[in-house]
Amino acid sequence: MAAKKNAPAMDFIVEALKKNKNVPYSEVAEQARKRNLKIYPIMYGRAKALLGLVPVSPRGQGRKSGSTAARTSGRTPARRGPGRPPRVTDMSSIEAVIAALKDGERERDRYRRALEQIRGILEAVV
Repeated sequence: MAAKKNAPAMDFIVEALKKNKNVPYSEVAEQARKRNLKIYPIMYGRAKALLGLVPVSPRGQGRKSGSTAARTSGRTPARRGPGRPPRVTDMSSIEAVIAALKDGERERDRYRRALEQIRGILEAVV
């Protein structure tokens, strides 16, 4: 078994919260500074959670938990930026594949026309 790590700053915060569960962080930080202990707000929050003074959700249950695939595996696909077409998610049918190819061709033609216009403008200037 690993030995318990020595954390005097955390112990100090826990003891201060045991004495008064409503003591503000600023007071605890000032008292710790007087004792030459360096504490951070995250330590204060973890101490409150350790003592059960604030509600804590289980690890991995937060807003940003899970992978991108897990978040987008639901019925609605992930939101995309403005002006971007929706992502084709059902590639199992041949129609979806053909539609994706046609969309790609249309985009290619549009970019090609834009490049030709730019080229014409540059040739006229030079």
